[in-house]
Amino acid sequence: MSFYTTYIKKSIQTIRFLISIRKPKELLFRLLELIVGYPLYVLSYCVIRNPKKWVFGTNVGFVDNAKYLFIDVCERNEIKAYWIAPDRKTVKFIKQKGLSACYKYSVCGLYHCLTAYVYVFTYHSKDINFWTSARAKKVNLWHGVGIKSGDGGKNNKGIKANANFVTCFLMPHLFEKNDIFLSTSPLMNAHFQHMFSLNTDAIFETMYPRCVFLQKEEHKIDAFIQKYESNDINAVVQKMKQFSRVFLYMPTWRGNFNDDFITEAGFDFKRLNQILKEKNQLFILKLHPAVKYCKEAYQDLDAVMFLDKHIDIYPLLPFTHVLITDYSSIYYDFLLLKNKEFILYPFDYETYIVNSNRLAFDYNTYTPGVKVYNFDELIQCIQNESIDLSIENKPWIRNQFWGHHAATTNDALYQKIKTL
Repeated sequence: MSFYTTYIKKSIQTIRFLISIRKPKELLFRLLELIVGYPLYVLSYCVIRNPKKWVFGTNVGFVDNAKYLFIDVCERNEIKAYWIAPDRKTVKFIKQKGLSACYKYSVCGLYHCLTAYVYVFTYHSKDINFWTSARAKKVNLWHGVGIKSGDGGKNNKGIKANANFVTCFLMPHLFEKNDIFLSTSPLMNAHFQHMFSLNTDAIFETMYPRCVFLQKEEHKIDAFIQKYESNDINAVVQKMKQFSRVFLYMPTWRGNFNDDFITEAGFDFKRLNQILKEKNQLFILKLHPAVKYCKEAYQDLDAVMFLDKHIDIYPLLPFTHVLITDYSSIYYDFLLLKNKEFILYPFDYETYIVNSNRLAFDYNTYTPGVKVYNFDELIQCIQNESIDLSIENKPWIRNQFWGHHAATTNDALYQKIKTL
């Protein structure tokens, strides 16, 4: 098969894949975005940018590293910082907190995106607006350290070897150059460099902004929650404080059975609820936003709480006693907190690494802790408080993913961005 035949075949496969995962209305919107976007991108080359103006954003709400650095920068009062949101509800919420925000497609949003010197985001500049980003300095904070490979091989469109005309034309944000890519340790430097074909000089090591927040003193965390979080978050925190022990279950996203995850994981919530209720304990479940479930099927559970899938989990972590997870990066963030415990529930390990995501590192070595493989074992761990759920080699594993950057401020990152 010739090079050109292979190239055309890959392009057709890409188009078919994109059509298969989009609804007709969304496909029409994407087409209009391309028609308007490319002329706007050319225009953005000609606009003078203000070095004292930074725009922030993420495509999943007011959450993650971009949120915590944005608030930090606003409190410093040196830089004009604006949050660019894809919906007006988020804009309204942020403004109510005394911060500056604009709707992405408003005149205000376009103006600030075109004139901002720095773009700070969690995934790609598309989190803000790729089409207005020409000549802007781009700071990618990313959304997690960990052991997942991110399909750095054949399925990663961000790898230049897998690029074709269609992916470059339809998804140009996947191939943009980051001026800063935030990493946290030598191990993660190499990992991210492989995943995203990064230039070494773009990688900057320090602590994630959301983890700087996690390591603050409890009274400062309480004050932050009171000032910047929603009434719903405040209510959940107050409820958590009423229980003697709080378990938080955060499974990572699966690519093969998102429509029936709870059944696949073997949960019997009525049984679990009864056990926890007797001990004045709480079980919180926070599913990945892509996972579907019928919330109405799990009503009337006093000791089991289902969180909104889009909620920011970080204000809740300091008040959690035991984290239950599998392959998620939340495991490594939770390691930074003191006197916390872990249960690992990789019930589908064999199918996960085949159907969802390869692992870049050995699971047992780089995710130490008590592991259970079915719901009965999980119940036993929860019920038997004599089981040691701590991690013996916590300092070693923490150093692998966080290096020596146990920073409690964003000063290093802030000063680095100012040098751009």
